[in-house]
Amino acid sequence: MQNSLATLPDHARVWIFQADRFLTESEVDTISNVLNSFIPQWAAHGNQLYGGYTVEKNLFIVIGVDESQSPASGCSIDSLTKVIKELGADLKIDFFNRLAISYEDDNGGLQLVSMEKFKELVRVNEVNKETVVFNNLVADKGEFDRKWRSEVKYSWHTNLFELV
Repeated sequence: MQNSLATLPDHARVWIFQADRFLTESEVDTISNVLNSFIPQWAAHGNQLYGGYTVEKNLFIVIGVDESQSPASGCSIDSLTKVIKELGADLKIDFFNRLAISYEDDNGGLQLVSMEKFKELVRVNEVNKETVVFNNLVADKGEFDRKWRSEVKYSWHTNLFELV
């Protein structure tokens, strides 16, 4: 039982929930309060889950669980999803919009756009294969640490270049 994603091992499973807008500090505090209560009591079939979380860049909630301690079950994943959906409803934020893409602009600023807008940026060469994107499909903490923030050419986002 813990709350920090940083102390989980590389093999810990992760889920990344990207907000559909940037979070305020007050919203980050609310999320932290909810997750500080949820993570310690999170369980799978009565077995305590060894999990943690972080809120990154005022845009992403990253939840991890060390499944070598106790594997996450469908019910425990459902309970996590329910908590994130409730947070979204309370804060009027969609954490399940899979058509929003986050990337770093030429000045290193974090941008959040629709997939259609991202494809338009590719068409006008404002985004290229060296552009840094955030791959929210990474499966474990090791990938999160090494591959979550990566250039388009190393991410699933490269597939979008074939669609423009």
